[in-house]
Amino acid sequence: MLAQIDEFTFDINDTAFDELKRTINFVFNQSKRLGNFDNWQSTGMYEEAIELKGTLIAKSQKQLRDFELMARAKQPRILAFSDGTCKTILILALELSRSGFLKDGAFLKQEFKIDLAVVGDGFSYEAI
Repeated sequence: MLAQIDEFTFDINDTAFDELKRTINFVFNQSKRLGNFDNWQSTGMYEEAIELKGTLIAKSQKQLRDFELMARAKQPRILAFSDGTCKTILILALELSRSGFLKDGAFLKQEFKIDLAVVGDGFSYEAI
């Protein structure tokens, strides 16, 4: 298991994970000063975003449908990683594409991209 959001598991052997990208933005307020360097002041902790990308080939036509229904609820979820680290997240966007269509309209390939915002401090089961 690479990661899990509630009951939905992203497994390297099953889900064909392509990329996990994590972005941390440190928040500052900038004040302009004449004849001197600008003044920078920290205005918060940080903003963290996670992006998951993957490809499903010849998998169930409804495999990502359950995840989409969970995202539509717009509720905070728990993201757990295999190292025991957990974060409270919101699912901001879900991008799905399908290709490799058969004559009956079924598709063989599904690509997905999931954008998450971390809204709660992470913790580790090892630290508890």
